[in-house]
Amino acid sequence: MWFGKSCRNTTEAVKVPLYFKSHDRQAVDAGFVETIRQLLGTDNNARNVAEQRYDSAKRTEPVQLVASLVQVLLKSDIEVPVREQCAVLLRQCCGKVKDADSTWQKLGTHQAQLRGQLLQILEAEAVPQVRRKVSDCIQSLANQIVDIEDDQRPQNLQEWPELMPTLFRIICDTSQDSNLRADCLWIVKELTCSVWQMLLANPTQTYQVLQTCLADPALAVKAEAAALLCSFVDSISSREGRKPFQQLIPDVTTVMAQLASDPEPKHLNTVLQAFQSTTETADFFKQHIATHLMPVLCGIAKSHQDMAARKYAFEVIVSFMESKPKMMLKVPHYIEQALDLCVHFMMQLEDDISGWMQEDDEDGEDEELFSVGKEAVDRISRCAVKVEAFPFLLEGLKQAVTKLFQTGEWKQVVAGISTLAMIAEYVDDEATVSQMTNGIKIQLGASNARVRYAAWGGMAQFSEDHADVVSSEAFTSQLLPEFLKGLDDSCPRVSLRCMEAFQHYGEALEREDLEPFIQPLMEKLGAKLQSQDIKVQKKAITFIAVIAGQVDDAFAPYYGHLMPVLKQVIQNTLHKTEERQLLGKCFECISLLARAVGRSGFKADAEQIMQAMIEATKVPNLPMSDPVKEYMMAASERICSTLKEDFLPFVSHILPGVLEKFTLAPREFTPGNNDIDDDDEVNLTLLRENGQVKVMIMYSSEIQDLKGALECVHTFVEELAAAYAPFVTQTAQALLPVFDFTMEDGIRDLAFETWGQLCRSARQGGQAWHDAE
Repeated sequence: MWFGKSCRNTTEAVKVPLYFKSHDRQAVDAGFVETIRQLLGTDNNARNVAEQRYDSAKRTEPVQLVASLVQVLLKSDIEVPVREQCAVLLRQCCGKVKDADSTWQKLGTHQAQLRGQLLQILEAEAVPQVRRKVSDCIQSLANQIVDIEDDQRPQNLQEWPELMPTLFRIICDTSQDSNLRADCLWIVKELTCSVWQMLLANPTQTYQVLQTCLADPALAVKAEAAALLCSFVDSISSREGRKPFQQLIPDVTTVMAQLASDPEPKHLNTVLQAFQSTTETADFFKQHIATHLMPVLCGIAKSHQDMAARKYAFEVIVSFMESKPKMMLKVPHYIEQALDLCVHFMMQLEDDISGWMQEDDEDGEDEELFSVGKEAVDRISRCAVKVEAFPFLLEGLKQAVTKLFQTGEWKQVVAGISTLAMIAEYVDDEATVSQMTNGIKIQLGASNARVRYAAWGGMAQFSEDHADVVSSEAFTSQLLPEFLKGLDDSCPRVSLRCMEAFQHYGEALEREDLEPFIQPLMEKLGAKLQSQDIKVQKKAITFIAVIAGQVDDAFAPYYGHLMPVLKQVIQNTLHKTEERQLLGKCFECISLLARAVGRSGFKADAEQIMQAMIEATKVPNLPMSDPVKEYMMAASERICSTLKEDFLPFVSHILPGVLEKFTLAPREFTPGNNDIDDDDEVNLTLLRENGQVKVMIMYSSEIQDLKGALECVHTFVEELAAAYAPFVTQTAQALLPVFDFTMEDGIRDLAFETWGQLCRSARQGGQAWHDAE
């Protein structure tokens, strides 16, 4: 066996490697230990000095530094946090092994000694948290130095010959501490992406080790063995290579059931996290999903006492669909069980409705399991759409939602509304959309506040995904009266949700449909605008802005009443950095009012408003993503269209902030060195330069900012014509880089069109000056 004879000497007492000979193992350098303590301390000055001392030793005496770290690890009487830190630092010293100037490379001939020492420390260490960090150091180093081609099947690792024999000797030695054996299994699991070829070189032995460990009495060993199997089959490149290990699947599900009955969820969660499926693991388990996996996973997801375990089990179920949607749609009862779990999770809502009503809508968050259930509906639906199977899924969803509504129980109804909202974007049949919208509309008048809240959220989603349907004459005559009622809702959270929904709904309305409701809506919004609650003011201003934007000059009668109120809001928020969103919304609303009353109606207030905008840009300590800038740019564009040449005195103040956006450009994507969050939406493009292809990325929000800035300048030049001539040179210089923009053709087209306008402005301006002379 490849973990046999070569291990016979590894049970000897821990030895000090050659480069430790000059040190008494009983007398660790006290100064070095103190340095590590200071690195962990709260005294910033002492920590900075310790970091400098440590970094200097790492550069000038790497061998001695590593020796000192190892010596501290060998001393069990030194406090655990210090020894843990030494293990972490040792892992860092074993990083970037391919770099010529890395600490690992500087160890030279001492590398083999350190590898042996790490294994000996692993076996001798009694403190679990220290041993796990040493294990992490071992797997990290091995993953960097081991390099096996996919078609090779070596009997051992030539880069670290003693590693796998030592690990498997410990794993198979039932006299050893079970947690040590579990840690060794964990190391192998972490190494499977690098060593699976060696594990396949003798599949019978690998199978026997896994089978024995899955039957081990120690739960930690069982758990790590199950996790190892998942990682192993995920790494194997061929179905044939995975096939012999499918006989272990019943053993794995038995282990999972045993772990689920244990009060401590740690080991169960280890297995569930390893189970989160890729294409390979889903394919590996496919014959046993219905019979073995789903019963265990559904039981854990529904009733396990640990919330994390419930989420992990549900995640495994959903991840199977994401990795193999066609296959999973054929698994008996999978869809029904998965959707049942979605509903179950969405019903995990707090019973205290009065408490929920008192919570702040912006600061309050959805209950966690409820959010998980909603997202799962979306994920499963998206997978079905990809394989053109959504109609099949939709039939099951319709039946589920109908049952939920029929119960009349508020949690079930909220789950039903949320399901409809999550699938809205995937439904394209107008009759079905109308039916779903009607179902939600009925719940707008429910007696339960949480149901009404969910219904307004659903209405916002359908307004975004199916504006053409919900804004039709048939629906507007029914929904606009509901908005009037929603504004007066006795629950403030529901009223706010109603106002949020109108932001999406109102933008699709026709003027003639909205006009009969302007007066009653404005009566209610006027009162909201006077509220002392900033959140209510924000929503009211946005609501008003949407109305003004849709009905244009029909909104003019409300200008006289609204402008003084909006001016007062500006005065109160102009120098409050925490209220920049509200300030920006005020500028947006005023610009729409200006468009409604026209040049003559707005002229008296124009200078005061524009001066407020200019002053807003000079407030100190503004955040990088100041929302006022974006609102101002769009507002300035509208006001320029309204004032025409009367806008000219303000251009010199507004233009620099707009042209600043022209510097936005794609940047090169470098794996492992980017700050993109999971929630960030980015665009990608390929750029060939000097014979090499680069991946260029840019946030979608940046593209929108650049497009908005171009549209703003385009309007300035178009409206001011010859009067814009003094700014042509400044604008043209800023515009030049945009001609190389490759992310979106529309932006380049707009840039060229703007350039043409600049040329006309320069010619017209020159002619005008000539005539004046």
